[in-house]
Parts: sequence; structure tokens; C-alpha cells
Amino acid sequence: MKCIKVLLIEDNLGDAVLIQEMLKDVKTTNFQVKHAQILSEGIEYLQNEDFDIILLDLALPDSQGIDTFNRANEHAAELPIIILTGLSDEEFAIKAVGEGAQDYLVKGEVDSRLLARSMKYAIERNIIEDKLKKSEERYRIMVEKTQSGIFLINPYNKLNYVNQQMADMLGYKVNEMINRSIFDFMDKEGEKALNDHLKKIDNGIGNIYELKFKNRSGSQLWALTSTNPIYKGNGEYLGSVSIITDISARKGVEKTIMEAMIEKDNNFRMIIANMMEAIKPLIAQEYSEEYHDRLT
Repeated sequence: MKCIKVLLIEDNLGDAVLIQEMLKDVKTTNFQVKHAQILSEGIEYLQNEDFDIILLDLALPDSQGIDTFNRANEHAAELPIIILTGLSDEEFAIKAVGEGAQDYLVKGEVDSRLLARSMKYAIERNIIEDKLKKSEERYRIMVEKTQSGIFLINPYNKLNYVNQQMADMLGYKVNEMINRSIFDFMDKEGEKALNDHLKKIDNGIGNIYELKFKNRSGSQLWALTSTNPIYKGNGEYLGSVSIITDISARKGVEKTIMEAMIEKDNNFRMIIANMMEAIKPLIAQEYSEEYHDRLT
């Protein structure tokens, strides 16, 4: 049988006994309840013992209203909290849910089945939310630590997100780029190239291409860019996410090689031209002698 450790913080002994009796009626789960009558006592228990969930009355002798939840949550942010409230305190309970409580139950309107179900769901939701937070944190760290620039634009080509690397590449602070058009960071040539690719992206085609940006100093930054569209569940286009890698050095090498090849070609052409100039008299003389021989 599954065991769930519960911290019940409730100053009304009658309500506390009733809640514990309800939990005893649940045959599928063993609820081990620790009861505290005041918030400070509950916080002390939290510091010395492990629990799976907290049942919290907002109106306690040493704390009242939303402050009760905030203080409890401060000491148990990783635990799901269900608010126990009377009808007169329901407004505070709703506010507590908005602040992060998993649920609230009105005392006098709860039976063992509803109480147990609410607690189990609260624990499950809390586990899922915790996994999501950890996953989001891992991705956030990956995004911020990557050597690639990352940016998100909305359907109107405004920047919704820019990572630090992207801002550093272009010589701006992150907050200087947010909500500006991506076209503010490229010249007309780059704007046209991006527009062409965005049309493909809007049609659901992700692609990889070279794109020219303009940094704060006005210098060019060539980037290998991978862009993919973002959609809502109903298929509505929300914008796109792009990852860029600075290839300016490579483009510089390519330019140097191309210039060297052009220079080599020009030199070769010049050599050929000079050679032709040099042999023209010989060719002319050869033809002249051959013509003379034919006449004689």
C-alpha cells in the first residue's frame, strides 16, 4: 500500500480530527498525518522531517490570510500545498492558488474521496511541474552556454528572445534587441535574403542557409543559419527559432582564396598576353617567309 506523509496545519481540533478520520477511510493509501496547530510549529516540523504534501488552514493564531501560505511556501517550495478554508476565506484561498498552491478545499464540503483524490492529484501535478522546471532549467542553461547565437521572432519579425551569445556576436545587450525587428540587424542584402527564407519557413519548411548580419559597429557578420517554424496546436504560425554560427572567418578565407585565384588568373592572362606580343613578330615573319617562298 502506498504511503503518503501529510503535514496538517490546522488550529481547529475538531476540523483536524475530522480530516484525519477522512484519510483513515481511504483503503488504497496509507496517509501518515503530522498535526500542527500553529504555523511556527508546522515550519519546525518541515525543518526536521520529510513530507509529501501540506494541508494548510489560512486562519491560524500566529498567521492570517495569504501571508500564511507565503510563509509556509517559503519553507516548503518543493512541496504541494492544499489550502483548507471556510466559506468566508475562499477569496484568500483562490489568491493562494494564484500564488502557487495546488488546490483549495472548503471545509464542510469535503468527503474522504474528494480529499484523497485532491491530494493525489496535487502530488502528481507537483511532480510533473518539478520535472518541467528542471527540464526548462537544463534547456535554459544549454541555450545560454552554447557558442551559437539563438533568436526567436514572431510573425511580424520582431525579436521575442535573444540569447547572450547572439547579443555578443552583434555587439548589443540582450534587452537592446528584444522587441526590435530582426531586419534592424542586417543590411538590405541580408534583409532580402532573410525575407526569402522566411517565406519558405512560413510554409512549414525549415532550412539551413548563409545569412549576413550587421553588428553595432557596422561590420558584417556572416552566419550559417538554421531556422525552423513554430506552430500552435491548431496549426497557427507563431514565428520561428533560428540558431546561427559565425562563419565570418571562413568567408574571409574564401574571399582571400577567391581574390588570390582572380589575381593568379589575371597574372596568367597577362603572361599569355605578353607572350603573344612577343611572338607576334615571329609569327608575322614566319607567314611572310612562307608567302615569299610560294611566290618564288
